[in-house]
Amino acid sequence: MTLLLYPTMKLFAALLVAVMFFTGCATKSVAENDIRAARAELNAALDKRNLKVMASYWLPDVSTIGGDGSLWVGKEKNVAGFDELFKDPNFVSGVRVLESVELSTGGPKSAAELGKWEWRERVRGEVVTFSGRYLIMWNLIDSQWRIRSELYVSTGCAGGAGCQ
Repeated sequence: MTLLLYPTMKLFAALLVAVMFFTGCATKSVAENDIRAARAELNAALDKRNLKVMASYWLPDVSTIGGDGSLWVGKEKNVAGFDELFKDPNFVSGVRVLESVELSTGGPKSAAELGKWEWRERVRGEVVTFSGRYLIMWNLIDSQWRIRSELYVSTGCAGGAGCQ
């Protein structure tokens, strides 16, 4: 009887893989992996202050709302903002920790990246860590995931008087 179940299980597994492939489930995991790989590359670029790599992910009309409420609209404004930030001796580091990716189930190919962020700056001689939640809107353009918008919400501050 066990020998009869084995071919049946193989057939069931093959059917499951086929259903996943034709319904897009397999594609979703590839898309999520692509976005996770992009986040890793973007974090490395931020650490190395590599604006060229960062800008390669932004669409021309990208918009960013910073944790302080500042608004940068357009790729040029985002490049200028990060260029100024990277030249600021008070900027220490930044990182985004991806927690989840939600992929669209229809319509334009888009995805939402959600996670936590930390930003370190020198404020009045102390290194202060600002932190919070973020949401990134990704669009699939010509088979490449690109950033349409970024939203950062500050929810924490630690490290000294700079938090007051």
